[in-house]
Amino acid sequence: MKPFILASKSPRRRELIELLDCSFETVSPNTKENMPAAETPEEVAIALALKKVRSVQNDYRDRLILGCDTVVEVDGRLLGKPKNEEDAYAMLCTLSDRTHRVVTGCVLVEGVREKRFFGDAKVTFGKISDNEIRSYIKSEEPFGKAGAYAIQGRAAKFVEHIEGDYYSVMGLPVAQVYRFLKNYENGKLF
Repeated sequence: MKPFILASKSPRRRELIELLDCSFETVSPNTKENMPAAETPEEVAIALALKKVRSVQNDYRDRLILGCDTVVEVDGRLLGKPKNEEDAYAMLCTLSDRTHRVVTGCVLVEGVREKRFFGDAKVTFGKISDNEIRSYIKSEEPFGKAGAYAIQGRAAKFVEHIEGDYYSVMGLPVAQVYRFLKNYENGKLF
């Protein structure tokens, strides 16, 4: 496959892209991850992904660029990354003993052409005690993660059920990205 740019600071996304056995370069975007005004979690996640792409696009005009961002939605409320311990605590209390939806928005851009898509899953957490939440926060794993948890990390013990794309919960809908990159290689993406 043709090499592309991954506009991301996320080590998880880098690891997941490496599963595709393709050539890519990671460039850290220079963006603030404020929640944009949008009607759906999909639109918010895609808008955040597009901001990442736009922040590196001037330096890579002739290259394909992939940007991604993840949000968690519970009862119509969006959860991004926690700002501090109290924020992480509140998020994890909200997710305890409930089902929430995780949406990862992706944008592929080359010049003026772009492809927008998303992957998602519903995740059900069991009841998490106050001590479990505080211990998890002390691990520092919740920071830098939408919804204050990493499903592939210590939070795995909280997950009772998942319905949908597991890799979207990790931050990259791997199969979809692979399919779009194959289409790009064959001149069929845009």
